[in-house]
Amino acid sequence: MKKIIATLALAITAMTAQAQSVEVKTNAFGMIFGAYNVTAEFQLESNPSITVLGSAWYNTPEFKDWMWVDRDGGLSAGVRQYFNRYEDQGAFLGVASRYIFNSDWSYDYDENGNWGRSSMIRSDNYASLGFTLGYKYIYNDKITIDAFIGGGRILWEEQSWRGPAEFISGINFGYRF
Repeated sequence: MKKIIATLALAITAMTAQAQSVEVKTNAFGMIFGAYNVTAEFQLESNPSITVLGSAWYNTPEFKDWMWVDRDGGLSAGVRQYFNRYEDQGAFLGVASRYIFNSDWSYDYDENGNWGRSSMIRSDNYASLGFTLGYKYIYNDKITIDAFIGGGRILWEEQSWRGPAEFISGINFGYRF
């Protein structure tokens, strides 16, 4: 997972030279609990109200145990259309695709009698396509805060027990270069 995040960071850095404006952001609330993510948003030169996004995230084992989620991490790419015609701020509607890495673990008692994860049973990765609706505020032309909510449809999965839809939301804090 670390290699994937490093590769994404390298690709984002390479594309920065061609972008008119790049914004790097993360969810600080998630980082407090062990859900690490980084997102890069690029403003298109030809139409400043359209941006392209790429993100990667990793969930620690402690976060997954605490939140009862099985997502190890994932990658995402998307496009946002802002309702403001001349810049990338204010209300937006977005489309995003995601690839999620999952692990299903078996639980048992260890040699000390403690209950916990013992071994991985299977991998349960999936891909989805969905939409987001949100709002981005820019302070001093550098600091950004955006909040979004959305849903998606699972298009491909390794296991068939998962439901057909997923819910996403977040609050990101960023800096523009």
